[in-house]
Amino acid sequence: MLSGGVAPLGAAAAAAAARAAWPGACAGLAAALDGGGAAMQHQQQRQRRGVASSAATAAAAAPAAPSGSVLEVREYTLHPAGMKAYLKLTAEHAELRRSLLPFLGMFTCDTGGELNVVTHLYAYESMAAREAARAAAAKDAQWVAYVDAGRQYMQKQASRIMLEATGLYAATGAPGAAAFAPPSGAGPGMYELRQYQLHPGYGSVPKLLKAFEEGLPDKIAADPEGRLVSFAYSDVGTLNSVMELWRYPNAAACIRARQAARQVPKWRETIAAVTPGVQTFTTSFLTPCPFSPWQ
Repeated sequence: MLSGGVAPLGAAAAAAAARAAWPGACAGLAAALDGGGAAMQHQQQRQRRGVASSAATAAAAAPAAPSGSVLEVREYTLHPAGMKAYLKLTAEHAELRRSLLPFLGMFTCDTGGELNVVTHLYAYESMAAREAARAAAAKDAQWVAYVDAGRQYMQKQASRIMLEATGLYAATGAPGAAAFAPPSGAGPGMYELRQYQLHPGYGSVPKLLKAFEEGLPDKIAADPEGRLVSFAYSDVGTLNSVMELWRYPNAAACIRARQAARQVPKWRETIAAVTPGVQTFTTSFLTPCPFSPWQ
């Protein structure tokens, strides 16, 4: 599942680079370092410092990209009988995942898709940062043991790379996936995943993005309860795929948002403009796992 390797930097330089480039990983490392422990723990801590510093070095060498503009969407199809055991195992290693990878959220499907699929998302500054982080995580003994233990519950695994539509964020004021935070004190919500498969051709995605940049602000204005989490299009995987991820307090709020959107003239024009270019359109309701950063 994970492959490759990146050589760690010196301890002082690594810590400084990690704090600048990856605050989430650095926070996990600082907590581990404060606790002290046996020789094995110190060795693992030094390795994780190498993870963060290697990712920082790769990100600095890569072309500049908007923060969190590269999303990885991973979908694991589990044996139905193994769902509970896999999620328990994953909950026990949730902090480890957060210390090694830019983990955004993990979800199970409530309706609208395969119920034994777990979906999880990660935000990277670049593909180089992704490669460095995953290669370094593969050197962590605890992570490798977790991955090995989880394989018994798997039927198949899938991964795709999506690029966030930063122009649409500028039009709507949405912060993007890496900066998104659920409303404070709101409790667990419901996430709607909307996916479009467009016709082949270079113009399909740009045409849809332009139409949504013009129409989505009016839809959002009519929806006081929903929050746009991410809007992205495929770069690796099935091409000409577009993904919307929205957070709502509950399923009923999502239905109310749909009903309100149908009364918005500009949004109706947008849908009429993009529908001829869409081959398929699916929507599913996702429930965040208790250990998911996004709730």
